[in-house]
Amino acid sequence: MSISPGCRCRPVHRGEAVDAAALNGATLARIPSYLKEPREVDCLIVPGYTPRFGWPAGRLHPKAARRCAAAVADLAAGIAPLAIVSGGAVHNPDNEALLMREELLAAGVPGERILVEPCARHTTTNLRNAGRIMLAHDLRIAWVVTSDATYESLHHWIAHRFIEQAYYLGYPRLSTFHWRCRRQLGFTVGKLDWAHAFHVRFVPSPDCGRESPRPTREGDP
Repeated sequence: MSISPGCRCRPVHRGEAVDAAALNGATLARIPSYLKEPREVDCLIVPGYTPRFGWPAGRLHPKAARRCAAAVADLAAGIAPLAIVSGGAVHNPDNEALLMREELLAAGVPGERILVEPCARHTTTNLRNAGRIMLAHDLRIAWVVTSDATYESLHHWIAHRFIEQAYYLGYPRLSTFHWRCRRQLGFTVGKLDWAHAFHVRFVPSPDCGRESPRPTREGDP
């Protein structure tokens, strides 16, 4: 799988090159048959998570593991036929997408129901790169399955709602996500709406297929 025409990314996992084409070949071949299945959305997108400081290599962060658990439940329920796991080797040598793929496989998800996007380093490119995959394979609508506030108490909800990624993506004007995309990429990545807990509806923009004029300020390809 080519992440994009002329992609500058050379994904690695613990120092070894990631062969995304080999990992994704069986899933890509089955997409036409998957699109004949009953479903709410065409795919799930699971963004990776590695904190900037203080997380050792070798295991998935609990926040990313919770995102994977939600995706496993959605796949089992037939809400979507496949999941795109997205994330590069960001703050340690582990490639987030590969760790999440391993988590899904361990939970019983067949490998041919998983697509690996191993390049993204930030939320902007999680969505841009996943959007490119969607546009290339006629996947029109996705749930972004990500961290959200829990409802343990009103105080907890108020304290945590605005810092979780579901709010950041689900309300992109209020959260400045659209602005960040324009500043870093030169365009917004598509239509985003918070749908229900842990799920944001995403329709990618054709602009996702464009190349940014340069790597983003944070070093994304």
